[in-house]
Amino acid sequence: MKKKATLAFLTLILLSGCWDSTNIEELNMAIGFAVDKGDHGDKLKLSMQVLVPQKIDQETSVKDPTKIIETSGDSVHQIFRTTALKTHRIFAPQLRVYLFSQELINENDFDLVINQFIRDNETRRGSLVFMTSEKPGDMLKINDNGQPASSTLYDISGNTKTTILMFKPVSLGDISSAMQNNVSFALPKVSVDQGKLMLKGASIIKNKRFHTSISPLAVQSYNLLTGDGKGGVIEFQYDQSTYSFEIFKLKHNIETHRSASGKYRFDVSVQLDGRLSEDWNVRENSFNEKYLQEIEGVLKHRLEKNVKDFIEELQHEIKADICGFYQKAKIAYPKDFGKEEKNWDEIFSESDIHYKTNVKIRDFGTKGATQSL
Repeated sequence: MKKKATLAFLTLILLSGCWDSTNIEELNMAIGFAVDKGDHGDKLKLSMQVLVPQKIDQETSVKDPTKIIETSGDSVHQIFRTTALKTHRIFAPQLRVYLFSQELINENDFDLVINQFIRDNETRRGSLVFMTSEKPGDMLKINDNGQPASSTLYDISGNTKTTILMFKPVSLGDISSAMQNNVSFALPKVSVDQGKLMLKGASIIKNKRFHTSISPLAVQSYNLLTGDGKGGVIEFQYDQSTYSFEIFKLKHNIETHRSASGKYRFDVSVQLDGRLSEDWNVRENSFNEKYLQEIEGVLKHRLEKNVKDFIEELQHEIKADICGFYQKAKIAYPKDFGKEEKNWDEIFSESDIHYKTNVKIRDFGTKGATQSL
């Protein structure tokens, strides 16, 4: 009898509802943070893009269902506490993107700025991180036909299978790992083009500070060097004509060697299979094997030159290993790397990197010279 009474009592408790509920209209669900230099002498300015439940419930007359909350302060923790004085609590479990100012990270160590976000148990380590040379807070105010800026950035970052000019998505967890390993790395760079947000190039972090930016063409070479390219179209000029090569498959391999003197050599090979999707040459004859081999050779030469120029820039101008060669060295020569990792960027700059690619046109679509009968 006592057991039945106890079960009945517990059931009543469970049916009584939640005793720690919060009205959904009082929630500020953050989907994006933009971090910039502060106003009026403060170190930081945090712009928070939050969903407004009342706007979501309204008809389509309200395009962007978010609002921007801006607060300045000398630390992220202080900013959150100050924000709590003027609005409902900010919830961040659904946070999608962080957008940082290049100018801010040029003047402050990145790990100090981002540390509070990494430590916060409420934030997602899978949230994506971006950088911009413009005002990040203003970028959060740009909506794409009603879609909030944070959602736009999150969505277009997934287009790496469509374009090889885009830098891979970088998460908060990736940043944390890079900081712990004290290595150089890069982030997708956000720009504004005709009122639209776009990912254009990448920003390089070296010694915990913003170092420099690289162009979309350099990002293409990065993707071909690292094997991070998942697809996309490579355009090139030849014989006063425009060609487009659509990547179907990218096979990538790196062999790591270390000489007795301690110099590293990385042999990188890439196999590209794809389709000649556009050919504006008047003498085009895709049914001719020799013609296809000619185009394959031209593209091979162009890509190898572009990648080798990029390697030259990385090693002798930027002097930063953003391509992860340190991971290959660490796996192949763990004991030696343990002694070298503190000076890895310098060692990387003196390494020999050999790159070669092979291009195979597997298809040329519906276009081709008519075969004679």
